[in-house]
Amino acid sequence: MDENIRVLIIEDSEDDTLLILRELRRGGYKPLYERVETETAMRVALSSREWDLILSDYNMPCFSAPEALSILKESDIDVPFIIVSGAIGEENAVQLMKEGAHDYVMKDHIQRLVPVIERGLQEAEERKSRKKAEDLYRKSDFIVNASSDMMVLINRNYIYETVNKSFYQALKKSSPKEIVGSSVGDVWGREIFQQKIKNYLDRCLNGEKISTEIWLDMPDEGRQCFETNYMPYRDSNGAITHAIIGARNITNRKIGEQELNKSYQKLQKALDGTVHALSALVEMRDPYTAGHQKRVAMIAQAVAQEIGLPKDCTQGIWVASLIHDVGKIRVPSDILSKPGRISKAEFELIKEHPETGYEIVSKIEFPWSVADIVLQHHERINGSGYPKGLKGDEILLASRIVAVADVVEAITYHRPYREALGLEAALDEIKKNKGILYDPEVVEACIRIFLEKGFNMKQETYDFS
Repeated sequence: MDENIRVLIIEDSEDDTLLILRELRRGGYKPLYERVETETAMRVALSSREWDLILSDYNMPCFSAPEALSILKESDIDVPFIIVSGAIGEENAVQLMKEGAHDYVMKDHIQRLVPVIERGLQEAEERKSRKKAEDLYRKSDFIVNASSDMMVLINRNYIYETVNKSFYQALKKSSPKEIVGSSVGDVWGREIFQQKIKNYLDRCLNGEKISTEIWLDMPDEGRQCFETNYMPYRDSNGAITHAIIGARNITNRKIGEQELNKSYQKLQKALDGTVHALSALVEMRDPYTAGHQKRVAMIAQAVAQEIGLPKDCTQGIWVASLIHDVGKIRVPSDILSKPGRISKAEFELIKEHPETGYEIVSKIEFPWSVADIVLQHHERINGSGYPKGLKGDEILLASRIVAVADVVEAITYHRPYREALGLEAALDEIKKNKGILYDPEVVEACIRIFLEKGFNMKQETYDFS
């Protein structure tokens, strides 16, 4: 198959041009050419399109090969320049090759033209590849040295080839020469290299981009944390030859995060203490239902996880469940512990406990909508609940979960006014009223955790994974 080649022919003879073209075609090329024979025409040709090759006669009435070569060098275009001449002295040919001509071919030995062209094209391609690689390397070197972060270039033998000012100054060196040429193990120590650096370097040299954090002991600074990025460096052929590594000291940020985490832990403990104090307060007022809120919280948490709610949302449901009946502290204890049926007036008083709970809980700054969950935990899907008579999606999903958990626990366990009915009766209740009183998705999840996942309310902890 003929290979396209763009050829600029500098020749005053049409016949010699045809001779050259015929030889190119015989050699397997399909020449796309233009013939010029003056300086002006050559300049226009060089500026108007790209060329793979220039073939030039040595001496013409209005132009010459030395002049053409000079124009090519001036244009800074790197393509093979081959002289094809009927008469050129060896001394002239050698001089032109010193000045940049690739080779020369005598017209009476035109059969040499194709091999000379092939060699010239191959050498030009090699020059382009080297230049591209050098440009890439210079670019990487610039990137390394231009950055205010610590940056280095490391080869496949784990040797530092380039380090920037931030890096060598961080190691208390006065010059990059004190590091360049040394191995990573020599700079940081063999143990640190093997344990903290080598794995990332190897992965990077295999093509992986990596971002990580590393703690290192720095001269005069002590233990410091660095945000480190590993970037593979490829040569012009796409082969990975180096790793570019950038590191930024984030010690102050990490210390701040640690202090913030400590503060958060303290706040969390205080919040947990508040929640458990409120939960204990309800049990003191209503000892017959001791453990009720804890069991409701366990069921609600398991259902939330079964549905696939985020961890943060599940935690909010857990907290709300632990104190969902806190409003009962306003209900007289003789009503809460009454063994028989309660009157309508007494029930109306009990029905106020979600709003009372909301008033109490809303004064605490929880990171979740705990007060609203407490307010709505007796609402029902069909609007028959209280205190607002909300329907369907008007009710928070978290409240729908707590509602089902509350009913299942209440039916399963003993109450002052009746004996325990058991889990089977509790699950029958939520199945019978699925989509009427209780959210269908929540009901199905609740049934699964008991009948398929082996959930047990008597357990203190449970693996919901």
